[in-house]
Amino acid sequence: MDTDLLADKLFFSREAAEYLGISIQRLAILTKDGKVRPLKKNSSGTIYHLNELEKRKKELSIFSSDPDETTQYEEEGKFQIDTPEKNEAVTLATVMNILHASEKKACQILDLSDQEIICTPMTGNLSYWADKLDIASDIIECEYRRSISAFSRLKISDRIIKLGNPEYPALLAQTEEAPRFLYLRGNINLLQDNRTVALVGSRNAGEEGKQNTERVARILGRNGIIIVSGLAKGIDAAAHKAALDNRLATIAVIGTNLNQYYPSENMEIQKRIEKEGLIVSQFSPATKTERWFFPLRDGVMSGLSQATVIMEAGETSGALKQARYALKQKRLVLIPQNAFNIQSITWPAKFEKLGAIRVRTPSEIIDILSENRVYKMNAEQNSSYDLFYNDDLVVADNTGEYGADRH
Repeated sequence: MDTDLLADKLFFSREAAEYLGISIQRLAILTKDGKVRPLKKNSSGTIYHLNELEKRKKELSIFSSDPDETTQYEEEGKFQIDTPEKNEAVTLATVMNILHASEKKACQILDLSDQEIICTPMTGNLSYWADKLDIASDIIECEYRRSISAFSRLKISDRIIKLGNPEYPALLAQTEEAPRFLYLRGNINLLQDNRTVALVGSRNAGEEGKQNTERVARILGRNGIIIVSGLAKGIDAAAHKAALDNRLATIAVIGTNLNQYYPSENMEIQKRIEKEGLIVSQFSPATKTERWFFPLRDGVMSGLSQATVIMEAGETSGALKQARYALKQKRLVLIPQNAFNIQSITWPAKFEKLGAIRVRTPSEIIDILSENRVYKMNAEQNSSYDLFYNDDLVVADNTGEYGADRH
């Protein structure tokens, strides 16, 4: 073995942080959360391998690059901005980027603007927008053309639906978290079926947690329930894959725009969902991805779902943020019974006091959905339902993996 070549691929913490362009403190957090896995860690220090750092560097680039630089798409024709709804979506994205504003603030500006103008190309109304935004018209035009370029990279079959459109999902429209626009790729008809359950949890879930998730997804899906999740590593990926492998309906609510694949290792799953299920994003293709997009995504995911099942989570998991959204939205939150027996976590008892419900089996989830008029079982589905009635859920005490964030 060439020891010099091997040495070139090994990095101590400070070297690894410099290679990733982050602080040592940030690297320590990423390591603790399982997002960067060290080759060796002991009292003498932590050593990382180049391959692991390369993988993480690729993922971090999505948060620091222009959307065009991280876009991954297959050419199939140019997406056309040919309706008032699409024009308004581009206008909103442009205003957000020019002012570095949140969607809420940008929407307030649009709501106070001429409603005919916001639905037409900005290039035909530059003087209006220059006065409205107090920004030079050439800056507005440049940013608008950049937005148009980003939108053109959507697939020709993608859809943009505005809140208030009859096709906009009714469940989500009832919530404060409903975004002004949804960007959709895949089977849009899935949005019209309210039998939706979100399966969420740790991105660094143990094998038992992922197996539980696969079983629950399979059982719920066979009983006509659409499996919703966030396409993160761990629990999310297990839920989507189980649905796909069993030819069951699944919806992925992502924290990036439609043209980005994050995390990269789930790219193949995302592409399968594009063809066999539905990808939902609230973020325009002209928007730079930020870390705080993922908690926002959780609010949309819970809004699309009649119930959220927390399959496995630690005290700081993003899955708990979704549970809070769900309770606020008056949706069901379900927690496996054995999670209450894990002494290292306190969130199950806290959420039960807030209204979450304990469940022992996947079939019990169906019972609860039926009791709450979310789900109605027909005679054909009944045979599948009975087969799994005593299939207990077991939650392993993977204490070391419970603190992971969910992206």
